[in-house]
Amino acid sequence: MQVLIIVLYVVCGLTAALAAYYTVRDLAADLVLLGAAALVLLAWAVLGIALLIKDLGGGEVTDPVTLYGYLLTGLVLPLGGAWLGIWERTRWGSLAIGVVAVTLAVLVMRVEQIWPGGFA
Repeated sequence: MQVLIIVLYVVCGLTAALAAYYTVRDLAADLVLLGAAALVLLAWAVLGIALLIKDLGGGEVTDPVTLYGYLLTGLVLPLGGAWLGIWERTRWGSLAIGVVAVTLAVLVMRVEQIWPGGFA
């Protein structure tokens, strides 16, 4: 579980750095940045599936509404950021993807604080 969390931190950090570069250079989101957002979505989906399997396998979740709310938020945010990146053809579309990446890094930090080690 720790490996998935570290991978998610790295992917979110790299995506946020790339989005910051695009924003500073006044570039609209292209396929590279949108692909990075898709990679964030994929990494979050893998983490969500792993947590779901662990929960269904007898993991002790004291507040499942919060856990599944975080997981759903982690799946919806990259889609919204990518949508905004596609339709907003200025630097602000790139900035939106960066904000999503930072938000998801903080969200996975909260998941790790609330459920240490994925229900360890």
